[in-house]
Amino acid sequence: MAALSVALGVGSALPILKSVTPVELKIPEWPRVKIAKLSELSNEPSKVFTYPLENTPNILLKLGSRVDGGVGPDGNIVAYSQVCQHLGCFVRFIPAGQSSGMADKNVFYCPCHGGYYDAATGTILAGPPLYPLPRTLLQYDETTGDIIAYGMGPPVIFGKGPPGSTEIWRNLIGGNLVRGE
Repeated sequence: MAALSVALGVGSALPILKSVTPVELKIPEWPRVKIAKLSELSNEPSKVFTYPLENTPNILLKLGSRVDGGVGPDGNIVAYSQVCQHLGCFVRFIPAGQSSGMADKNVFYCPCHGGYYDAATGTILAGPPLYPLPRTLLQYDETTGDIIAYGMGPPVIFGKGPPGSTEIWRNLIGGNLVRGE
């Protein structure tokens, strides 16, 4: 009877032990994706694209002057998640001189709650967002003129993890990765 009690106790504890055993999460690698050619940005200085998942919109910009971390021959091309860090609405790009709220700057504007972000840095300028827009990491290929996305900077895209988290691997979960090179 004692042996049977021990066997039943061990048998009922196994599911509990499995639930506390660390599970190895297989995190996919960041896809490398050609998102534009430099020549495409000469007439239209912005382009919406999806990265790193098929359901996560980003916006590529060719700004008028060099910016920290910018790519291209003039160091003026940047990209950010298009998902506002407040409640997940999509921001839109407004060039300098066309915004009533920030006339002297290139900005991203969230029409849902009036948030403004600096288009060169992704930092918050006004409104309710608490975190900057996540930056899409870019490379420029001088020989082909291709602009390539290869990763994301922190914080995580709104809705992909705890707000403001630096666990950027969470941006790779919850959908299909875009097809890379």
